[in-house]
Amino acid sequence: MTAMTHIRAKITPWDDQAFVRAFEDARDLTAREGYEDGPRAGARVQHLLREAGYPKATVDVIRTVEEALEQSSHWAVSRDG
Repeated sequence: MTAMTHIRAKITPWDDQAFVRAFEDARDLTAREGYEDGPRAGARVQHLLREAGYPKATVDVIRTVEEALEQSSHWAVSRDG
């Protein structure tokens, strides 16, 4: 299992502590399930956020070629779509 340590996440709204915690929990569960930092992991986190009571939550995985080669990515995480 590869931990998702190479993710830079921009969370909107960043000051909603409950949403940030839900994202962290979903990201941690996804890592324990064996997902890496790519689109499948983002889709899984989005699904978990929606199940956790954020039906409009979105996770956009943004990767440059260099980031893909380094197995890292940026995530744009939004509570309200």
